[in-house]
Amino acid sequence: MLALAFLNPLLLWALPLAAVPIVIHLLNRRRFRRVPWAAMEFLLAAMKRNKKRLRMEQWLVLLLRTLAVLLLVALVARPQFGGGLLGTRTHHVVVLDDSASMTQRTGSTVLFERAQDRVRALADDLAVRRNGDLFSIVRASRPGTPDLWAQRIGPELGRRVGALLAEWTVGDGAPDLGQVLQATVQRGAGVPEAARTEYYVVGDQRAQDWATEDDRPRPAVLAALAAMRADQEHLTVLGVGGQAPNLAVVDVRVVDRTAVAGVGVALAVDVQNFGLDPTPPTTVAVEVDGKSRTVRPVPQLLPGERTSVPLAHTFHQAGFRRIEAVLEPTDHYPLDDRRTLALEVRDKSGVLLVDGQPDEDEGECYFLQAAFDPGGDAQSGIETQTVTDTALGETDLEPFDLVWLCNVPAPSPATAERLERFAAQGGGVVISVGALVDPQRYNEVLWRDGAGLLPLPLGEIAGDPDRPEHALLVRRDHPVCGSLGEVLDLLTSNVLLVKRWLMIVEGGRQDVAVLARIRDAEGPPLLAARTFGSGGGEVALWAVTADGFWSNLPRTDLLLVYANQLHRFAARRRDQGGANLLTNGSYRAALDPGVFRADVVVRALAGAGDEQTFTAVEPAPRAGAPGAAAAGQEPGAQAPAELVLTVPMAELRQLGGHEVDLVRHDGAVEKRLFARNSPPAESRLVGFLDSAFARLYPGDLQRRVAFVGEGGGLGAAAGAGEVWRLLAGALLVGLLLESLLAWRFGRR
Repeated sequence: MLALAFLNPLLLWALPLAAVPIVIHLLNRRRFRRVPWAAMEFLLAAMKRNKKRLRMEQWLVLLLRTLAVLLLVALVARPQFGGGLLGTRTHHVVVLDDSASMTQRTGSTVLFERAQDRVRALADDLAVRRNGDLFSIVRASRPGTPDLWAQRIGPELGRRVGALLAEWTVGDGAPDLGQVLQATVQRGAGVPEAARTEYYVVGDQRAQDWATEDDRPRPAVLAALAAMRADQEHLTVLGVGGQAPNLAVVDVRVVDRTAVAGVGVALAVDVQNFGLDPTPPTTVAVEVDGKSRTVRPVPQLLPGERTSVPLAHTFHQAGFRRIEAVLEPTDHYPLDDRRTLALEVRDKSGVLLVDGQPDEDEGECYFLQAAFDPGGDAQSGIETQTVTDTALGETDLEPFDLVWLCNVPAPSPATAERLERFAAQGGGVVISVGALVDPQRYNEVLWRDGAGLLPLPLGEIAGDPDRPEHALLVRRDHPVCGSLGEVLDLLTSNVLLVKRWLMIVEGGRQDVAVLARIRDAEGPPLLAARTFGSGGGEVALWAVTADGFWSNLPRTDLLLVYANQLHRFAARRRDQGGANLLTNGSYRAALDPGVFRADVVVRALAGAGDEQTFTAVEPAPRAGAPGAAAAGQEPGAQAPAELVLTVPMAELRQLGGHEVDLVRHDGAVEKRLFARNSPPAESRLVGFLDSAFARLYPGDLQRRVAFVGEGGGLGAAAGAGEVWRLLAGALLVGLLLESLLAWRFGRR
């Protein structure tokens, strides 16, 4: 189907001007009067012989003059062909950015509304100029399911696209532009009736979508552009908005490794400046369960600078708690001014004390039990359990956050493996030595040339009980000391006396910190610590016993301080990530079908309190796993061991805390909590200029992309199918030819 349109159709009223040369020609013929005279007879005879030639010359010049007027009128009217002229049908594919960053406000509108207006204008323009071409529209949040695909362009396109746009709202997700382009280009290549494909990305044109943080091209975008056929596909970026300042709450986190009821918990609110200019000082308000409210100052931040605002809170009851941090409104992107932390506060933190020399009176763990549970009104939030070294191999370590080995003679390889696995998963281990410790066995099983749990290898017993040595804190800035570095330094040097110790051989590892030494700053190590594995597990090694035989530490209040500081430093950090999710994540929970019903209600705690019901299902069996063949059980077969509840964040609308109601079969309701937060990547609102694209991307790909600002029309579609260059060239050739022929014919 061949379509012809004019960008300036009103100028077609000038077409009758093409008759002007004809009228002039006719008028010139009528204004001559016949006057016979003698010499004229010879001229008439010559003209009769050349009459046909002269007439052809006159008609040729007249034709050129008339054609020049027609070409001039057509040139200013700008005709445009579309719809498959000689197999050149174009497929116009629009990718509309509906990510969270499009909620930026500009005046009384948001960027998404301006992007919608631009798509609507593009559809109206194509309906006029490209009748018969193909049109598609894809939202970035759902690239796999286009809203329109390969629809024939006709007069109704603008109305149809406008109706779709009116139904859409901007989301709060963070789709990857490169992946969206890859999926769209791959789908666009499968439309055989289109000889060319023009892609349009309509969005806020952020640097985050096009460049990595280390100023390199986005690999996915690079791959999408490389997959485009240079002679048949082209991308036009239609940008809306511009450079925007933005101050955002990027995290609310627990600083301490544990959060237990009745004990103060250190928290932090991380605030970052994503703009290009410094931000003025402001404040952040922190609410707990929507009740208590604390306001903290946020200093001026330079571009890209990040700061942590500290605070502390004591949770008086165990359970799930909601901590919300809200910035004072300072910019036009309010989505990231609020962030929520869903925190499970535990009743107690478990510590396993392994007694290598049990005693009815003052055993190895006697003083540690007193230090962790001082009694009275003081609450440590720590609950201890004591086992012998022989029972350690059968004890489940999962309920515990910290394990103390107190004068354990020689752990077996199986026990060492379990302890290493515990530490690799974030658990803490503290080792206190003693006379029963076999240094050679420890080095073989727990040191293993630096690959094991032990921070440093052990040597022989040293020291003279009759000549005790003083101790010295040499790393009061270490996390073990926390804010008590000066106090611990003073008490250690003035109170602690060491009578005997087990030598700790230095030089085995470079990542080990020696916190305290015996005698002086160059003396034998007293306390060493290191991080084990990638899970963040901490291991500490004391060169003295946990009882009072080798030092006076257990009989002083200094043990209470050291024990609790080591617990704060080394206790297992319980992962809160499963309950604190971004908009592209999913909340999952395993349910016992014998206890809970499958249908679960999820309720937003902010906004209108939207509710949705999700159903927990039996997990799909893995291929080759035991019992996989029994997936299709007969009626009456044994019920599944567990059901899995999955709540995709993309199916929820509100940000912030969400309550999960798990209903027991007896009707009782167990409540849990998770938080749904905006992606920090969407807070990077700095724009991406075409000059940056030219600097980062290869030259052969730059010809496939054009950037068109908000005032720059509709990009490549504006000139697609136009023939004005051809008309201008024909007009110029016609005028030159007419002048040449008129001169030539006039001379003869």
